[in-house]
Amino acid sequence: MATLDDSAFSFTSRVSRSVDGALVNIRWAVIALAWLVVSVVNGALVPEGYFFVWLVSYAAFNGLLLIGVRYRNLPEHLPVIGLVGDILFTSMLPLLPGVNSSFLVLFTIFPTIVAAMRFGVGIGALVAVLVLLPYEIGAFLQFLPQTVRAALPFQIETDVNFFAALLPVAAVMSAVVLIGYLTQREREAAIGSAQYELRELRQAISSARLFYESADSLTGTSNYVQILEVMLQAGVNGMPQGRFDLGAPVGIALTFGDSAPDGHKPLLVAASRGLDRTDAQRTVAGKSGIIKHTIESGDPVPFTKVSNDADLSQFSSLRRAHNGVCYPLQSGLDVYGAVILASPSSQKPSEQHLRLMRAFINQAAIAFQNAQLYQNLRAERDRIIEAEASARAKLARDLHDGPTQSMAALAMRLDFIRLLMDRDQAQARQELEQAREAVMRVGKDLRGLLFTLRPLTLETQGLSAALKQYEQRLRENDGVPIEIQPGNFGSELDPNIAGTVFAVIEEAVNNARKHARNAAIHVNVQQQSGTLLAVVADEGPGFDTNAVNANYTSRGSLGMVNMRDRARLVDGQLNIESTPGHGTRVTLRVPLKNRPSGAAQTPRP
Repeated sequence: MATLDDSAFSFTSRVSRSVDGALVNIRWAVIALAWLVVSVVNGALVPEGYFFVWLVSYAAFNGLLLIGVRYRNLPEHLPVIGLVGDILFTSMLPLLPGVNSSFLVLFTIFPTIVAAMRFGVGIGALVAVLVLLPYEIGAFLQFLPQTVRAALPFQIETDVNFFAALLPVAAVMSAVVLIGYLTQREREAAIGSAQYELRELRQAISSARLFYESADSLTGTSNYVQILEVMLQAGVNGMPQGRFDLGAPVGIALTFGDSAPDGHKPLLVAASRGLDRTDAQRTVAGKSGIIKHTIESGDPVPFTKVSNDADLSQFSSLRRAHNGVCYPLQSGLDVYGAVILASPSSQKPSEQHLRLMRAFINQAAIAFQNAQLYQNLRAERDRIIEAEASARAKLARDLHDGPTQSMAALAMRLDFIRLLMDRDQAQARQELEQAREAVMRVGKDLRGLLFTLRPLTLETQGLSAALKQYEQRLRENDGVPIEIQPGNFGSELDPNIAGTVFAVIEEAVNNARKHARNAAIHVNVQQQSGTLLAVVADEGPGFDTNAVNANYTSRGSLGMVNMRDRARLVDGQLNIESTPGHGTRVTLRVPLKNRPSGAAQTPRP
């Protein structure tokens, strides 16, 4: 990074232009003050003789400097020209014929102070010597014999005592040293402050550029791992760099994994920067220390050493860190984990970077949340597609095994009846009666399929009436030993809840019919404390739920998945209990309170 020094303030800069403009105004004051002093000493308000020439010349010189300052391209040597002119005019003032006042030597302070402030103590001392030299020479000449003074090519009229003249000389020199020293210290302090502010500004610009570039990456992806990696790269780039032998800064994004048997969720390394390969496979509990404090407080927690932290000390890359910060990966009230940034450098990260990373991690948490929601929606969409495909396949099987086969047999029977019309009309009438019964059975089967697809009773009379009709159809048409206690739920029940409960009960009954070997099935629907409770129990052989859940996706059946998905759509809870030899019990709980009335009914899949 470039640093500032004295040369950074050139005499052609805007700063120098402002200083030269101020000096022009001060010269006008010096000229006016000199006229006032001489007027008081000589008792004449109108300047005369050499002093008049001095006033006009100094004023003209200052006017030219004023033109130079106002000029757009400031002359490079204008400050030096102004200082030389000040030396000449102020050094001549005490020695002008007709003026002759030791008080006027104090005007030499003006160029010496300007030189000390703008050019340093050395130049200021040299200027002090130059402006006081004629004055001291004039005082020294008083000690020469009259004959020697008469032989000199020039004559200086002064009555200043040599030793008395040493006092203003000492005062001017002391002022030069003091002002030059203070000015130098002030300049160094100003340069140091400017360097610091410049570093902060450059770092802010760099961080803003990094934030902009990273934010563009965040909005362009739905992969939460890529989101975390972009965030960590931005954080690591802004951390202080340590010595090469100590390694680079480290960034770790920890996210919650699956719940342990005790209900606690461990933290897994989801993404990292600068982390050892073995560290990237670690799992931390997050039950104590810096990570726990960060997650519980929701605020960043800085740290220096991790040797006393049970979680962070597991990472060998963090044991080399001298400075670090642990941030919560949080969006609103949802906490997804923690983000750790650490550096082996003893230099602390800047406040600007820490604030920027806090905002960056908050944005990354929102993007992380959106990515998870997007993935959940995709998974939900896939489950819905699978459920729809399963429903279509089931409908195709039912149509093929039922009405389609019956219609094919009916067509063959009608062909046979047509042949019998000319041979044996009595047998033909019998065959027609059997064909009529076959048509009635096909019609009943089709009505059963239509009832399964869209029970009109459910829409017009409510859940309880639809369950009664469903029980009657199963008993009369299929001979299923089923008993349903439908409760008292009419059309006032939310259609979405009614349709979902009916579909879950129907799926559970179909599973029982398929696996319970014609065992009795009991269905009970009732309301308990603002909750709709539906229980489907059978007296079949039962099954091992753990074994079924372990390989359920490879079985080709989605009945249990469909029931859980439907229950989730209405904020319900589905529980399946079964053990070999003791039947199966499916329990559905759906909350009924705080639901908007008149909600539109969604078609059942």
